[in-house]
Amino acid sequence: MCGRYALRRDVDDLVEEFEVDEDTLSPSGSGPGPVATLSTNVAPTTTPPVVLERFRKDDPDAPPTRSLRALRWGLVPSWSKDDSGAARVVNARVETLLSKPAFAKAAVARRCLVPVDAWYEWQTSGTATEGGKPRKQPFAVGAADGSVLSLAGIYEFWKDPAKAEDDPTRWLVSFAVVTTAAEAGLDRLHERMPVVVPRDLRDAWLDPSLDDADDVQSLLGAVPRDLFLGGALEAHPVSRRVGNVRNADPGLLDPVPLDELEGVVDLRTGELLGG
Repeated sequence: MCGRYALRRDVDDLVEEFEVDEDTLSPSGSGPGPVATLSTNVAPTTTPPVVLERFRKDDPDAPPTRSLRALRWGLVPSWSKDDSGAARVVNARVETLLSKPAFAKAAVARRCLVPVDAWYEWQTSGTATEGGKPRKQPFAVGAADGSVLSLAGIYEFWKDPAKAEDDPTRWLVSFAVVTTAAEAGLDRLHERMPVVVPRDLRDAWLDPSLDDADDVQSLLGAVPRDLFLGGALEAHPVSRRVGNVRNADPGLLDPVPLDELEGVVDLRTGELLGG
């Protein structure tokens, strides 16, 4: 999976969709929070909204609280000396999620959902540009019914050793998106894709009491693997302007007309589209 996606929903819509108890983003929430990145071109190191559940320290016997929070995209492990490598850890491979030191503890204790309208991926064409380089066509992959998707994520707390104990900014909370091998059809875009958590598994993925590695592995195994060919996901070519993070207008998600495509392969049939 490449490091770019779209989320342009209102915060209130996300609160309703994910049945959030505590909204830290909007003025109507329980308190002020970081500025959330809502954009058609969300990129690493920005702070988009994620959904998570945590037990309250002051009342550990109470049910966990589900929160909507702005976290930085790019995981910084708790043991890191600094946060310089965050931009490189935007994804966590499902194959090593429970074994790699950077991810293992978060996978059993700190899971989150990442709301997206669509994620972007670039298809490498067999045709070349005028400069001789392989042509790359961006696609947007989203829910066929237009609903918001929830991607599996993990998050981590990192304490900046260079800041004072009473500095409210000394804690950085960051996240990574969990990826897996691409489904049939979507593998014509890229060999990887994010793990899409269906509605009936959202509660289990967020549940902080589900903290056994075997249970997490079983949960990952329950995620469906036929969302694209089964019709739950759709994908269409979009403007190459999405390659520049400064472009974030609503039109980025619009389909590119067929007559403007060059060397693009249809994801379902394998047929060549355009010239």
